[in-house]
Amino acid sequence: MENFSGEHQKNQEAQESRLQEAYDLLGAHTPLELEHLYEEADQSLMKSGEWDYDNPELVTNKIKDILEQIDPSLLTEKEAEWRQEILWFWYHHAISCAIWEKNDREAAKLYAEKALEVKPVDAKNQITQLLYFLVHDKVKEAEEWIENIPDRFRKFSDKEPSEENPELENPEKNTGEELLAEYKEGKWFL
Repeated sequence: MENFSGEHQKNQEAQESRLQEAYDLLGAHTPLELEHLYEEADQSLMKSGEWDYDNPELVTNKIKDILEQIDPSLLTEKEAEWRQEILWFWYHHAISCAIWEKNDREAAKLYAEKALEVKPVDAKNQITQLLYFLVHDKVKEAEEWIENIPDRFRKFSDKEPSEENPELENPEKNTGEELLAEYKEGKWFL
């Protein structure tokens, strides 16, 4: 029994060391700060066109690799939540990179499956599932999915979105419709 306890302690310390390594890469001190700093780095790389799942030097890839080595059951509840959120975000963007930068359908399929696997249950994002359908050529399912994206942004009003009421638009549904149109026009995997 004591040997098991000693092994568990060593494993816990190794996990904490890896997590600290991720914190240090971004200068974070809390799980929330790690998530925010990761998101900033991720968005900066996406906007600049430098996001690349094949580049081991990118901080986003280093963080992802570290977090995947950590057993979430050994983390605090908040650490486990932010670990899952960061991994989902990474895989979600890896799908986009595979489609539009790498033109790699097989990688897009792999990343779509992994993104859905790690996506937090309470995440409101509807686009990951849509991307999964489209990279697997499931157009009918994609169309049904888009049709059923909740009008979260219209629940407080019975008015329709318009130039006078732009705040009533549903960006998830709009993005979904644009992605489906691009897919149908053959603008994916060029």
